[in-house]
Amino acid sequence: MQKETLIQLTSTALLSSLLLVGCGNSNTADRQEGNGSRMGQNSGNNAEGEGSNIPYLRDNHANYSQHGTANVTPAPTKDAAKMSIDWTISGKTEENAEKLASHIAFMEARLKEDKNPRAFDKLFLMEAYMKYNGFYTTNIERSGTNVVVSKKANTACAYEVISAHSDVVSGDFFAQGEIMNDHSSDAEKILASSACNDVRTSVENYISQRQETRGGK
Repeated sequence: MQKETLIQLTSTALLSSLLLVGCGNSNTADRQEGNGSRMGQNSGNNAEGEGSNIPYLRDNHANYSQHGTANVTPAPTKDAAKMSIDWTISGKTEENAEKLASHIAFMEARLKEDKNPRAFDKLFLMEAYMKYNGFYTTNIERSGTNVVVSKKANTACAYEVISAHSDVVSGDFFAQGEIMNDHSSDAEKILASSACNDVRTSVENYISQRQETRGGK
């Protein structure tokens, strides 16, 4: 398989470095960004924008499997000691892989811009807070039909957040194509834990300023 460009997204990466996999240049990324919905604190359920590939991924969620298996829902490999989460996800086609890698890269850039997808869900808002403030990093690599995603937190609170989010992606999205369940109760438990003592007040303020009522699908 031909190795595709390695996309490494860290908290200090510039948006201009975002090369959406399969498109080959930053001009395409700029066009996709411009076509997305305007996304600020109050943009709510439209925060993903057209460049997120959400409709495609929802329609094709069953085409993704755990690498090396057949028809098994992708699930993360977690290492609590290293505060890391790794995925190796296989699509049935290279297009599947391109769309998934592009989506992850697109959303990473949005979170780093302090723009909030799924603003009705406190768990997603907590993840947005952690990304915007540099509490975890993400690496993405695509090769053929495979996508490798690695996330590493630098605090225990951030790790709990990205761990819970990865469970949602596996159990809701990949397993069911579901994108509108509300996991705010999970976020509240994490936020109440001792792991989040140092950031609890700032996270609560962040959520209160951005949380919105859930809209329709």
